Amino acid sequence: MKDASRRAHSRYGRRLAEHPAGGRRLVVKLEVRRFFCDAPDCRRRTFVEQIEGLTTRYSRAGPGVKELWRSVALVAGGRPGMWLCNSLAVPTGKARLLGQLHTPEVPARSPRVLGVDDFAFRRSRTYGTILVDVEKSAPVDLLADRTSATLAVWLTAHPGVEIVCRDRDSGYSRAIKEAAPDATEVADRWHLLQNLSAAAGKTCHQHRACLHKYALDDVDGPTSATAPPIRPQDGLNARPCRSRAEQNTSHWQRVHSRPCRSEGPQRTQTNLAPKPASSGFSPFRQC
Repeated sequence: MKDASRRAHSRYGRRLAEHPAGGRRLVVKLEVRRFFCDAPDCRRRTFVEQIEGLTTRYSRAGPGVKELWRSVALVAGGRPGMWLCNSLAVPTGKARLLGQLHTPEVPARSPRVLGVDDFAFRRSRTYGTILVDVEKSAPVDLLADRTSATLAVWLTAHPGVEIVCRDRDSGYSRAIKEAAPDATEVADRWHLLQNLSAAAGKTCHQHRACLHKYALDDVDGPTSATAPPIRPQDGLNARPCRSRAEQNTSHWQRVHSRPCRSEGPQRTQTNLAPKPASSGFSPFRQC
């Protein structure tokens, strides 16, 4: 039970940022009282009165503005969020904006379908592991590194996972088999499509010579008996089409194979030296 104190210690002013009014910045100025604490077992000698729904301890903004800052920080981050808040007439700094983000509460049990993937704190230097609830599309927890031991400890402390959606990292597979042997491991769709695209590109690159040969045979070779005849349409020539690169190559070969012939009188180099003056006076002769 809390006893009310009646002994006032002092007064001081507080400034609280609030939602803008008419597009202008709004600051609430308050004068609050500091009281003596009469509880004998309390280590605090004084405390400050709080206005319910408006002030909190060590706060320079109202609850509504703090919730707005938190929403902006979640969407835009630090520096872009600071620029957005300045344009909304609720200015703040990037450090204070990011300070509104608190660590979410981690559930005691793991979600039924857990997504596991790595991410970069700093690219090519420091990596971590992100755990996501696939059914809710919501992050669950962040791990400090991407080692199998760290993931195994987390799975042991949070049982209940049935399906683990992961990438092709063998370290995650070892951790799942160690800490959750009954869980089913599946590969996520993005990594499947990425691996399929990389394998198709690698195969085409290895066989690019034969593929290019067959492509030229199909273009320059005779038309198959079963294929329908090519008919000119709209006044276009019905000859087989060739690539623009081959047409340019053959054109320049014909140009360079022609013998050089001069047509018309040849041009002579113009003498650019100054001509002597026609009169007896020469500007280049010393007097």
